[in-house]
Amino acid sequence: MTGTAGTAPFAGGRMVALAFMAQSLAVGPTFGAFGPLLMEFERTFGMSRGAVSLALSLVVLASGLFAPVIGLLVNRISIRRTLMLGAVLLTAGYGALVFAKSGTAMLLIYGLLIGPGGALLGWLPNATLVTNWYAEKQGRMLGFVSMPLVVMAVPLIVVALLPNIGLKGVLIALAAVHAIALPFLLMVIDRPEDIGQRPYGAAAAAAAAGDPDAAPGVSMMGLLAMPAFLLIIIGAGLAVGAGVSKTVHLVPLLTERGWDLERAALLLSISGGTGVVGSLLFGWMADRWGGGAALIFNCAVQGVVWMILILPVGFGVLVIDAIIIGMCGGGFVAAKAVLVNQLFGRKSFAPAMGLSGLLTVPFLFGMAPLAGWLRDQTGDYMLAVSTHIAGFGIAALCLTGATMIARRNRQQGTAATLA
Repeated sequence: MTGTAGTAPFAGGRMVALAFMAQSLAVGPTFGAFGPLLMEFERTFGMSRGAVSLALSLVVLASGLFAPVIGLLVNRISIRRTLMLGAVLLTAGYGALVFAKSGTAMLLIYGLLIGPGGALLGWLPNATLVTNWYAEKQGRMLGFVSMPLVVMAVPLIVVALLPNIGLKGVLIALAAVHAIALPFLLMVIDRPEDIGQRPYGAAAAAAAAGDPDAAPGVSMMGLLAMPAFLLIIIGAGLAVGAGVSKTVHLVPLLTERGWDLERAALLLSISGGTGVVGSLLFGWMADRWGGGAALIFNCAVQGVVWMILILPVGFGVLVIDAIIIGMCGGGFVAAKAVLVNQLFGRKSFAPAMGLSGLLTVPFLFGMAPLAGWLRDQTGDYMLAVSTHIAGFGIAALCLTGATMIARRNRQQGTAATLA
C-alpha cells in the first residue's frame, strides 16, 4: 500500500526523514549542548549556576507559551514555513550568543530566539506533518521522529570540540548547522494531497473508523469544552510532569539513599538513553492497541516501577527501574499524538496539540518544585514519590475516560459510514 493516487513514489517516507531531522535539530543542540556549555557560560558572563540554568527554563516556558500559536501557524502559513522560521530563529539565536556581552543578554536570547525557534522547528509541526502523511502506522513513524538520538550525541561532540575551538566556535557551529538545514526544509510537503497523493493507509483507516477528514475542524474554544480534551490535559500533565521531576530529583534522591554520585548520574543517563527504544516501542503499541491503550499501559507501568525508588533494593534493580522509566518517558509523546489524532482528526490535530502544550506548562513547572517542597517538609522523598505514584493512577483514569470517548467516536464514525 503506497497511498499514491498516481505512479509517483509515495513521498511519506521522505517527509518522516525530514521531520526526524527537524525534530533532532530542535531538541538536540538546545538540550544536548547546554550541559557541556554551562560552565563556559558561567565563566564568560560571570553568572551563578542557578542563573545560567534559568536559560533552559525559559526555553521550556517559551515552548509552552508558543504552542497554541504554532498550532495555528501550521494550518495558516504551512508546516514548511513554520519549520523554516524556527531554523532561522535558532540560527540567529546561536549567532547572537557569539556577540552577547552579559548574562542578561544570554538569557534574553534563549527566551526570545532559541526557545521560540526550537518550538517552531520542533515536535508540534513535525508531528502534524507525520499525521498528515500517515493514516496507518502513525505511532511507529512518530516514535521514529521523536527518538532522542541527537540529544545523546551532541554532548559528546561539544565536549570534543570545546578544547579546540572554544565557546564561540561551538556557538558558530550550532548556528551553521541550523542554517544548513534550511535548504532541506524547503523539501517539506505539508500534505500528500498537495502532490496528488493520499495518506498511507487512508482507505483502510476510513473503512475502519470513518473518514477523519470529513469532520469539521474544532476551534480552540471548542476544544476547551470537550471532556476528552481536558482529560488528556490532566493525564498527560501528571505523567510528563513526573518525568520532569524525575530528571531534577533522581540524583539527589539516590544519593540520599546512600548511592554515590557517579552511580546516581549513571542511572539518570541510562534512563535518558532508553527513551530511544521507548519512542519506537510505544509508537508500535499505539498503532496496534490505539493511542489511549498505549498511554494507559504507560502510566500503569510507571506507577508500579516508581515504587522501586522508595524500596530497599540493589543497584541491579535500580538499573532495571531506570530502563523502564526511561522507555515509558520516551514513548509517551508519540502515543499521545496518536490519541489526539484519533479523537480530533487531521484538521484539528495541530490546534489540539498546541493548546495542550500550553495547558500542561503548569504541570511541567510545578511538579518538580512540589516534590522538592514535600521532601523539605518531610526530610526524605517518600511522600514526594508516593504523590507521583498517585498521579500516575489519576492519569491512567483520565486517559481511560478519553480512550472510551475515542472508541465511541470510532464506532459512531463506522456507523455513519455504513449508513
